[in-house]
Amino acid sequence: MTEKTNLFPFDNIREKQDELLAKVAETIEKEKNLVAHAPTGLGKSAASLTPSIEKKIDEKGKVFFLTPRHSQHEIAIDTVKKINKKHNTNIKTADLIGKSHLCEAPPGQRGGSKPPCPRHNATFEKQHVLSEKAKQKVRRLSTQQLTAEEVKKRCNDVCPYQITLELCKKADVIVADYFHIFHPGVRENILEKADTKLKDSILIVDEAHNLPSRTRSLFTYTLSERLLTRAITETETFGYYQEQEHLERLRADFRRLAREKLGQTSHEENLEKEELKDLINNIHNYKKLIVDLEHAAEEIHEEKEEESYCLQIAETLRQWDGPDEGFSRIIERSRYNNERIIKIKYSCLNPQISTKEPLQTSQTSVLMSATLTPMNMYTELTGLDAKNTFEEAYGSPFPSENKLELAIKTLTTRYKERDDSTFQKYSWILQKSIETVPGNTAVFFPSYSFKEKVEENLVNQTDRKIFSEKRNNTKKEKGDLLNKFKDYAERKDNSILLGVAAGSYGEGIDLPGEQLKAVFIVGLPLRRPNLETKNLIDYYDAKFGKGWDYAYNFPAMNTAIQAAGRCIRSKEDKGAVIYMDKRYTWSQYRKVFPPNTDLKTTKAPWKELEDFF
Repeated sequence: MTEKTNLFPFDNIREKQDELLAKVAETIEKEKNLVAHAPTGLGKSAASLTPSIEKKIDEKGKVFFLTPRHSQHEIAIDTVKKINKKHNTNIKTADLIGKSHLCEAPPGQRGGSKPPCPRHNATFEKQHVLSEKAKQKVRRLSTQQLTAEEVKKRCNDVCPYQITLELCKKADVIVADYFHIFHPGVRENILEKADTKLKDSILIVDEAHNLPSRTRSLFTYTLSERLLTRAITETETFGYYQEQEHLERLRADFRRLAREKLGQTSHEENLEKEELKDLINNIHNYKKLIVDLEHAAEEIHEEKEEESYCLQIAETLRQWDGPDEGFSRIIERSRYNNERIIKIKYSCLNPQISTKEPLQTSQTSVLMSATLTPMNMYTELTGLDAKNTFEEAYGSPFPSENKLELAIKTLTTRYKERDDSTFQKYSWILQKSIETVPGNTAVFFPSYSFKEKVEENLVNQTDRKIFSEKRNNTKKEKGDLLNKFKDYAERKDNSILLGVAAGSYGEGIDLPGEQLKAVFIVGLPLRRPNLETKNLIDYYDAKFGKGWDYAYNFPAMNTAIQAAGRCIRSKEDKGAVIYMDKRYTWSQYRKVFPPNTDLKTTKAPWKELEDFF
């Protein structure tokens, strides 16, 4: 341990954690960047925050801890609390989440014409000047290291979002979502509110395997027939009849364009920029329509205090006229619950548009995740300077004898090798293997349709209770299902959780100890190679020479490894991971596994499982 760990929040440093902590300290001292593959249970939050806070405690600038998961927000805030308690320090925090999560209109004030939220008048004396009540609230909350939800509960009388922005000025550590820093317009506002500069900041990016796809989505815009219909209703309701007429004509021509481009058989085609612009210019001047919709949206927003559908359309049309390089334009048609869906998408293919400037401008950037292999892929995709970036992979802190990792070499979900017997074979091997596991198991599939076909057989082959993720489950239904699965574990009633690797349970859930003893990964969760994926492959091939790996194969492997990580969450856990596809043994996929992965091949996993348990 280096002398730079005097603010470490715990009495003991975990195995491997000391290595990560020392590397983060070195990276900060040299003002370089770090891409770190660090397995679950290593203690990434404390190892990254401690040296970052130590660096910033006596100099200007702030530490930004960026994560897409609200549960990780809480862990980061709690880490700072522990530092303050152990070392009698006063490190201040602010927890930023989306404005929509913090600002809710009071009951009975939604829809139609209504007075503004009374919290606004209590928060400001005049425009942009805080009231004395709000200032007192900021002073009181700034020393308490609160999560966003806790701030919201304490701000019944003033605006919680505005209070959170004020807390950013006083904060040493700002916990935020990706878009707060990686969206240029939002970043500019947040840095101004926090009274700091990017060049003085340390950026810690948690769950960084999500960074390329999440930041590309920040610059992806969609115009759908459904959105047009909602905007038409909106303009009619609020009396914008000229805009209503333009949107009705646009919807009709939108349908015609889909018929002409897609015909009877095609579901998606690339679209040229001018094809949509020419269509709109036949109705109204393209740029004038954007301005008219923005004007209507502004007044509609004042009336209903919710974002206008007209604004969403105007923003999409404005972006559609943007650059060609690093973007694709697609028109697609699909059906959902017997409803026809037509949409066009302006999709960002290049994550560097969002990530390169903040990561290179900041004093130091630390990217970390339990699935960040191959690391050079993330260095390239995010635009980090390879010469100024450390790439470090840390082994698992778990005892090797506590984990069994198997790959079944007689199975595959490849389409060209799939037939009716495939589903029966998978369900039979799953049933025979699961019966040897003394506790709960989870099975993750490459798709909902594959899950449903295997499940049909499995329900008749096992006496264990099955909890199955459904395609259309609401957020609440998913949470309820997971809680019921955990309840069974506490009663020691063995049960099975069926989900999709890229679904709600494949990432971000904790099932430590006896809650989960084994995870089965059915097949390789490759995305359907739709037109956008093909465009991404072509773009990455041209830019990096690794299109299929960067856009298709490696993301699927990381999805599988993330799902596998639901098992073995603490050093005391004992569990097994079974990869049910021969492709996991192939060299091009095997190299994506974390270092020190001891993957054994088998034809009869139930034998190894029986011996292991």
